[in-house]
Amino acid sequence: MTGNQTLETCLLAAALFALPALAANNDEENIGQSAAATILGAAPLVDAAPVQRYLNLVGNSVAAVTGSNYRWRFAAVKSDGINAFAAPAGYVLISSGLLKLIETEDELAFILAHEVAHVIRKHHYTVVQRQRLVEKAAKNLQEMSKDEEGDKIAGLSSQMYARGLDKGAEFEADRMGVEIMTRAGYDPAAALSVLEKLMALQGNDPRAELLFSTHPSPATRMDKLLASGLDKLPRPAAPSPAAVKRFNSFHKQL
Repeated sequence: MTGNQTLETCLLAAALFALPALAANNDEENIGQSAAATILGAAPLVDAAPVQRYLNLVGNSVAAVTGSNYRWRFAAVKSDGINAFAAPAGYVLISSGLLKLIETEDELAFILAHEVAHVIRKHHYTVVQRQRLVEKAAKNLQEMSKDEEGDKIAGLSSQMYARGLDKGAEFEADRMGVEIMTRAGYDPAAALSVLEKLMALQGNDPRAELLFSTHPSPATRMDKLLASGLDKLPRPAAPSPAAVKRFNSFHKQL
C-alpha cells in the first residue's frame, strides 16, 4: 500500500468521527497531508477499526474544547517506537508502542491534547514555512513546479520530525495540552503519570530513542508543568466504569 493510499484510508476512517468544522487554508492542508503521508509511508495504520474509532472519539472530545476550526483526524500507526506526531491542519498520529505504554483514558487525553496544541499553535507549519522560504531564496525565488514543491515539503517534513521542534514549543504544547485536557474533563495529573512512564524508559529502551532525541527530558517537562501550576488545577471525579471499560477494550486490540 502506498503512502497516499494509506492516508486516504486514514481520512476515510477518521471522517466518520470528525466534528464539523471549517477547513484549514489550502497551503496548511497540503503541508499537513504531505507530512502525514511521510509518517504513514514508514508506519502503516493499525488494522483495527475499533481502535481508530476510539482514538477519534477521545481526540475529538479533547479538540472540541479548543474552539479551533480544524477538521481533526486522529490515527494509530503500527510501530514499536514510542512516539506521537502532529502535522499541520489537524493530523495526529500515535504509535501503537506509545498506546500500549499508557494505562488510562486520561493519559491518552494528555498525549492527544499535547499534539492538538502543536497544531493550534502552528508549530510544525511555521517551521516548514520558514524552511521553504530558505529553499526558494536559494533558487532566486523562482517558482517551483507542483511536483517540486511536494517533494520539498516531504523532505522538509522528514527532516523536521527527525530533528524535532525547539524546546520552547514542546514546553508550550505541554502547558497548553494540560489546559485543554482539563477543560475536556480529564485529570491533569495524568500528564505527570505519562511523563513518569517515559522517564522510566530513558536510556534503557531503544523504542523511545527518537522521542528522547527530539524532546526535552521527561524530568524537565515535569518540572516545567509543576512550575506552571499543574498541581493547582481542579481534578475531576474518578472516571466512570463505562469510560474504564471502553479504554480497556481499546487497549486489548492494540
